[in-house]
Parts: sequence; C-alpha cells; structure tokens
Amino acid sequence: MHTPVKNIPCDHLMYKEIYRFGATALHRCEACGLVFTGNSQAVVAPGAVYDKYYRNETAARFDFGIEYVIRLFRFFRAFKVFTICPCAGSIMDVGSGRGFMLYYLKKYYSYKRAAGIQISRNAVEFSRNELGLEIFDKDLLEIPFKNAQFDVITMWHVLEHLAVPDEYIEKISGLLKERGKLIIEVPNFNSWTRMFTHMHWLSLDLKYHLTFFTPESLTALLKRHGFTVEAFHTFSLEYSVFTSLQSIVSWLTKSDHDFFTWLQGGKFSFRIILHVPLFIILSPVCLLINILLYFSKSGEVILIAAEKKQITVPSPLQCCR
Repeated sequence: MHTPVKNIPCDHLMYKEIYRFGATALHRCEACGLVFTGNSQAVVAPGAVYDKYYRNETAARFDFGIEYVIRLFRFFRAFKVFTICPCAGSIMDVGSGRGFMLYYLKKYYSYKRAAGIQISRNAVEFSRNELGLEIFDKDLLEIPFKNAQFDVITMWHVLEHLAVPDEYIEKISGLLKERGKLIIEVPNFNSWTRMFTHMHWLSLDLKYHLTFFTPESLTALLKRHGFTVEAFHTFSLEYSVFTSLQSIVSWLTKSDHDFFTWLQGGKFSFRIILHVPLFIILSPVCLLINILLYFSKSGEVILIAAEKKQITVPSPLQCCR
C-alpha cells in the first residue's frame, strides 16, 4: 500500500541576487528556480494596487480603439480554451479582467458555468452588470469554495502578480475535478529579448510583477501539486510581438515604454515620434522570430496546459498483497 506524499511548497530559503534595478532586487531560488523580487515577501493589499488598473465604468485599459482588438483577442482566447477542453462544462478564470473570455465561452461554446475572480472594482461591476457574469470580488484564497467544482481553471498573466504561487496552485488543485485542466500563461523570464534588453524588457513591470518563471520552474511548480503537463509553447499572438517590439525599441532609444504608456492613456511624449518608425521597421522581424521560437523555451510567454492527476485508490485485495 502506497502512502500519498504531501506536496510541500518550496520556502525559497536558499537564493541569490541575480539582478538589481534601482532599489528592487531580483533573486533566484537555488532549489526550485523561481525568480522573485525583494518585495515579494511583503504583505501587499491587492485591492489597493489594482483598484484603478481598469479605468472608469467601462473598465477600459487602452485608448484609440485598441479595446476592440483586445475583445478580438479574448474571443480567440476562448477558442483556445475550447480546443484544449472541448467537452468541459464549467470554468473559472482567476483574474478574469472584464470577463469577455468567459462571456464568449458561455455564448458560443456552451459552457454552463463560467465564473471569474477579479479584485478591480470597475472590472467587477462591468462583468456583472454589462455581461451578466458570475464574478467573485475577493482573492482566490479567501473564497470558501467547495472542492472539485470546475472542469477547467485558467490564469492568464496572473501568476506573476502573486507573492506565493504555491498557495494558489494548491487551492486550484482542490477546486478542479479529477482530470480537470489548468491553463496558465505567464511572461517567460528566459525570453530572447530579456536576455539583452534587461531593464527595458516590457514584461519586467516591477510595479506589478512579483515572481518570474522559466519553463522549468513553472513545470516544477505544477508537478509539485500533482499536475501533468500536456501542452507547452512560448508564443502568444496577443503578447509576443508587441512585447518584443516595445522592449527592443526602449533598449535602442534608452527610454521608458512611452508608446505602450501612451496607448494606455498616458501623456504623449515626443520620443514616440521616433518609436513609431522603429515599430514599423522591426515588426516583421519580431513576428518571424517569435513564430520560429513557438515550441522553444525562449519565446516571450509560457503557455502550459496541465491535467490534474487522477487519484487511484487501491482496492482491498491490492492492499493485502
């Protein structure tokens, strides 16, 4: 008879500093490979940080009609979930944004239950009032869910915002049904542009990001909590090309991410006049490189689809052998 082994999260006691950006240091755990900031151990009230992440009553983040492009990306994200889990009937999206992916899954892909977790007040109100979605406005760890509720749980660019990822993956494991799917996408700390742009890498985003993953460290995290990785790639049509472009342009011009900030409603800077031609020139190059890196470990993002292992309980006869 085999005794189940409890999944023990890494405590990151053995680590070394690998980068320093001003007052913020990045450390790498020598045991599990996780990269985390010096601020990741601090107690932060997420609501205070993300309450204004989505602006006004429409919960928009971008100007100039880009919100319509974002909705198109969310439609394709819903399609991606459906292709990975075509027979699923229930899903929870942790960090559900405005909820468009969940809305499309219910409307076009016959999901009976599509729940989201979101702590930004504007995004919560928009999701509930405009899209009619089931949205929880608390941190996942604070919600008293019953176990084995969902066929699929997704986390799109959420895990890097969390100081203790192990706690969330453990909770998610309990919420999934047997052989349920977990889909995670995060920035790739091994990305080809981070290797040379360093502090100009767009996905560094030290205001919001507390932890950083490589394909190896994210896979190890999931395996510790009883998941089997079924699909993996490092390309995102939504994130990869733009992340590469903005990172390289900022590195070449030794400037901040002015173009990206402007698209989010920030002030116009005359440096943008220089940035736009560089974006145009570099776009086909960055697209080609990112496509070629699709199944490598060096693309801009990590997307993993994992399955919760089926728990096999030995029969009485097997136990007596």
